[in-house]
Amino acid sequence: MNDKTARRILTIDQGNSSAKVVVWKGGNPVMSKRMETLVIEELLPLLEEGEIDGCAYCSVCHTDAKFLETLRRLVGGHLIVLTPSVELPVKINYGSRSTLGNDRVAAALGAFALLPGESALVVDAGTAVTIDVVDKDGNFMGGNIAPGMHLRFKSLRYETQQLPLVEEFGELPTFGTDTRSAIRCGVVGGMVSEIADAYQRANIIYGCTRIVLAGSDSTVLEPLLKERGLPVLTDPNLVGRGLVEIYEYNTFDGVRC
Repeated sequence: MNDKTARRILTIDQGNSSAKVVVWKGGNPVMSKRMETLVIEELLPLLEEGEIDGCAYCSVCHTDAKFLETLRRLVGGHLIVLTPSVELPVKINYGSRSTLGNDRVAAALGAFALLPGESALVVDAGTAVTIDVVDKDGNFMGGNIAPGMHLRFKSLRYETQQLPLVEEFGELPTFGTDTRSAIRCGVVGGMVSEIADAYQRANIIYGCTRIVLAGSDSTVLEPLLKERGLPVLTDPNLVGRGLVEIYEYNTFDGVRC
């Protein structure tokens, strides 16, 4: 298929706790699904109808070789698996590409696709929260990794004698008035301050003009960041958007270069 705008690309972002599957057409998401366990049987309704022209996959955990072999066959060989050896349209300024998470690379490219010509702070708030910088040319400049929101809640419960496990969010005052609200304020408010500080520094050093937010906890963080007057753009499919960019860069007319 020569017309890129008509291609239907399947992206699979395998995270630590679930997989995000998105179908894209002309650079826009037309279907998305989150799967607790990534199994080929749940993808078959899409793949067997012949609606998918290619697939891009990345994972932060163990990759099942048998799954990838079957997936490659079902998409006619038009599969890009993001690894450190895959060609990218941008430069990675990181000490070791082999230890840089593929999801961080894809998220950075997704942010650049959304905001071409702008430097941005890319925040992916999932099991871990990653805070990375992509410059105005789309190059990955490095970033930070910290525990995600639920890991912070769990660490307070299981690494202390008295503190409860807090899972509900509710209102977030500046200071808590009981143990549960104090934990919420400390964990969630601390993450907001962490991101705000990183943005201020990235604005000074790299000229970042926007925070691009993704991940399962983005719905909690977005309004709190906006309350502080920070310029936030949320894209729940950010990693998939970057995978589409990588797929297109590594293919010509739907065939691997």
